[in-house]
Amino acid sequence: MSDAPMVTVVSDFAAAGDYEKKHTPFITLAPHANGTLVNIEVGHEVPHPNGPEHYITFIELYAGMVPIARLDVSPGVTWPSFCVPVTLPAGTVLRAVEHCNLHGWWAYDVTL
Repeated sequence: MSDAPMVTVVSDFAAAGDYEKKHTPFITLAPHANGTLVNIEVGHEVPHPNGPEHYITFIELYAGMVPIARLDVSPGVTWPSFCVPVTLPAGTVLRAVEHCNLHGWWAYDVTL
């Protein structure tokens, strides 16, 4: 039996419903210096609650299977969003993973 958490991966954000959109860690990419600026936002089109009963606990960014950035957030005083500049080769798969205290793990992938 695996100890790995069950992760919901949203592959088509545009086709997702409001429940999925409010939990999906949406990724946008922009050119930046010698690399790419990666912006991750939970609640991109549908805001996610951010109170003591229902909130995002953290967001992680992976390049392939390697963790490269993490943001821990607190309910009420922070918003689940961050940017990180990266220098990675074209074709690298980036995966953002977030954890909701009530609805578990959610992920979204993009390819550089």
